[in-house]
Amino acid sequence: MSTNNTPTGAARGHPSAVIDAFDRIARRGIAPYLALLALTLVVYLPGVLRLPAVDRTEIVFAETTRDMVGRGTWADPRYGDIIHPFRPIGTFWAQGLSASVAGSAHARDITVYRLPSLIAVTLSVLALFWLAAPRVGGHTALIAAGLFAIAPLTVLVSQLAIADGLALLPATVAMLCLMRLYDPEAAHPQRPLALLFWVAMGVGMLVNALHTPILVGVTILALLVFDRDLTWLRRTRPLIGLPIALVLAAPWIYVRFQQDGIPFSGTGWMEFLAALGGAQDMKLRAFPGTFLAAALLGFLPGVALLPPALKLLWDDRADKLPRFLLAWVIGYIVYLELLSSKPGTYTVQVLFPAFALAVALLVGQSPTHDTCATVPPPPRGEGSGVGERTELHLRWSLIPWPPLAALFALSLFAGVYAFAREMPSPLAVALIAAVALLFAYSAHLGRSRDPLGWALTGIASLALFAITLLGVVFPGVQHIWPAREIADVIQDSCGPNRRVAILGFREPSAAFVLGVPKTAPTPESMADAPGTLHVVESRWHERYLVAVAGKFPKLAQIDCVAAYNVMRGCPMTFTIYSTDNSDLACYRERVDNPTGNGCVALLSTISRPSTRGCD
Repeated sequence: MSTNNTPTGAARGHPSAVIDAFDRIARRGIAPYLALLALTLVVYLPGVLRLPAVDRTEIVFAETTRDMVGRGTWADPRYGDIIHPFRPIGTFWAQGLSASVAGSAHARDITVYRLPSLIAVTLSVLALFWLAAPRVGGHTALIAAGLFAIAPLTVLVSQLAIADGLALLPATVAMLCLMRLYDPEAAHPQRPLALLFWVAMGVGMLVNALHTPILVGVTILALLVFDRDLTWLRRTRPLIGLPIALVLAAPWIYVRFQQDGIPFSGTGWMEFLAALGGAQDMKLRAFPGTFLAAALLGFLPGVALLPPALKLLWDDRADKLPRFLLAWVIGYIVYLELLSSKPGTYTVQVLFPAFALAVALLVGQSPTHDTCATVPPPPRGEGSGVGERTELHLRWSLIPWPPLAALFALSLFAGVYAFAREMPSPLAVALIAAVALLFAYSAHLGRSRDPLGWALTGIASLALFAITLLGVVFPGVQHIWPAREIADVIQDSCGPNRRVAILGFREPSAAFVLGVPKTAPTPESMADAPGTLHVVESRWHERYLVAVAGKFPKLAQIDCVAAYNVMRGCPMTFTIYSTDNSDLACYRERVDNPTGNGCVALLSTISRPSTRGCD
């Protein structure tokens, strides 16, 4: 780095070695990609590997794919007898490929079905750097990619076997290519960007219906409001690119012909429009402001500088890059709030590349950021005084007082343990303390007018937060995972690969984890095959005992499980029965198990709300 009058890292309150390392990484060809790859894998893998299967959407996707691969009907994905016309085939194919490579021995391993989401979100982060760096510079693009990677809702879709993780990649690529075509650089050819744009559009439709085209369309409409001009769209080469996109998306419509006869037949007009909007759906409309709130809360820590960053974009909207980012944000937020029927937690991630670039541009213009390390020039038409202008914008920041930042982090973890009524492990306590300290330190740097230090420590703090929450805290909490708890007790008491029938728990995790039929039984229709274990929820307990009194004379209690059905908001208690007390494996464990006969007492001490809607 060349010398100048910019304050050193040590003078700004953080180790200069960190800033020097960041500068070296940003300047070297492959180093930024390796750094971002390491960041994403370190942050995403713990949750992907350790989180139990999550009800409901993730397991519906995974179970549908498992069944599709098992039947060998790759053009007919079904969840039992249910067809989901609003879920395009691309996600099932990606998960099916992963399941085929893993083999049938891992058919019920949820990690297998999460790998496509992990890969897609990781590639989205790399794509942000790759496509933005030529326009905004390597240092700014690296900060933006880091903020994008560790935003909580970005991390969320990397963890789950759902379409939205895969859809983030084509949406990010399409929007960044469109940004480059709208604001082209003379030294870079436009044809590869145009072709990549249309490939991303086609893949986006294959995995998540019209989600990516809608995002592109509303952004173009917002730009039309700004510019009153669409002639720049010629640079996308639609006559060449549109057929490519349609060919890539064609399997989606082919599968609809296979399953529906006439695509989407039998769906109402509103259901049809919802199906075109993407793979997720909600029964109820969201409250006004839900999507905006999800976008802001899901973009930690970047949301702290988002108000000044957006103000800077607005002030510089005469320049094409700020104008495009504003159109991206405004157009999609307006669409979500007015028309979307999708859940906010799975739809707003496509805004985060724009958010991240806006914040990174603000950080890059800060006088405390080594100007020799920042490649992009000030926005076109700007002269000197960038540092003073950015300092003025920083007054709009939402960076909290450091103790409040630490308290915020602690309260998030405390809420999880309070809800579960469990205590954290020593490892969790140590990690939570480290997260709180990093939150406080990042806030300290931000309030000290050091945006670069804030950004780097903020990325580190949210990375550790995600690792702790998804890799340690949630997997370590027992009672919020009923299917896992039942499976563990059966494994411990009776050994692996036991046939199970369950009464009073109809969540998809029962089918995926325990292998029970997707159609819920009644007490009278519980399976009676030899060696079948019956798992009975307490609300059905008396009726079950009456129904099986003469059917299973050798019925024997094995153990009990207390859990909480988060999806329905119900505490649940299960009694596990062997239908034949000659089952030696279970009997041997039962003799030495002091809790084996404790279910009746446990059931009688747990107060139960109304049974309505809890099973």
